[in-house]
Amino acid sequence: MKKNPKELVENIIALVSELAELAGGETETRPARTPRSHRDTRKDTSGATGGLRVLVDEGYFDSPKQLPEIIERLKQEGRHYLNATISMGLLNLVRERVLTRFRDKGDKKWKYVVRK
Repeated sequence: MKKNPKELVENIIALVSELAELAGGETETRPARTPRSHRDTRKDTSGATGGLRVLVDEGYFDSPKQLPEIIERLKQEGRHYLNATISMGLLNLVRERVLTRFRDKGDKKWKYVVRK
């Protein structure tokens, strides 16, 4: 009683279409979907990373900034997060290649700047 998988699919599609017609719905077999890329979902402006993205879009990272400066700027924007959360958000943006970081020679602390 083995059947060809293609025949099974065609039978199922035909039955679903028939059922949709009886129910008064559309006869389209597949719902229309708009594809969303992985990057589109990451453009959210919520959370610490989202706040950092807003600063990138504003051009705040055109010159190198240290973590305390970034934290203070986010607080001015009304975004209060833990230092570790902001650090992780910065690291995520570095991994996504939005920002780059380097160590300052004087005090050996990380500075973040937009990647060009």
